[in-house]
Amino acid sequence: MICEQCGERPATVIVKENQQGHLIEKHFCHVCAAENHNINFSFDQDPMAIHNLLANWFPKQKSAMSPVRKEVPTCPSCGFTFQKFLSLGKFGCAECYSTFSLQLTEILKRVQNGNTEHTGKIPASYGTTLKIKKEIEELRKQMQGAIQEENFEEAASLRDQVKILNEKLEGGGDIGN
Repeated sequence: MICEQCGERPATVIVKENQQGHLIEKHFCHVCAAENHNINFSFDQDPMAIHNLLANWFPKQKSAMSPVRKEVPTCPSCGFTFQKFLSLGKFGCAECYSTFSLQLTEILKRVQNGNTEHTGKIPASYGTTLKIKKEIEELRKQMQGAIQEENFEEAASLRDQVKILNEKLEGGGDIGN
């Protein structure tokens, strides 16, 4: 089993929580378990609210050393801090996204299993249509290349294939390979 948080290392630690009478297991690697040994949810609020989730992933740091004033980055437009974002679960303005881009990248990596871009999924009903359209586009490119090389027999064959695929696209039929 892979760690639920980082999605990279094997899960070696199991955290069991009793939430409203239901036993919930979470599986972490040793690194993520050490980072998040103080995971707790507040039951007076929604435990899956974004600000609670973020606050558990980025707990407030308590230092045993004498406090050293760190310069906290703030949004020049609205004055929001990243800590305020973690507590509220939303930003103050559009400028916050560029101001806190480094911190957001880290959050996106954790939420999306190491990816920083959401690639999404295509609904099954649209997947076939999209596949046909891409195939038609590729055949048309090949057809243009054949015309430029004056290979008209190949271009005619490609044109016929495009025609068949267009008919399937218009009829909503499934393509057979």
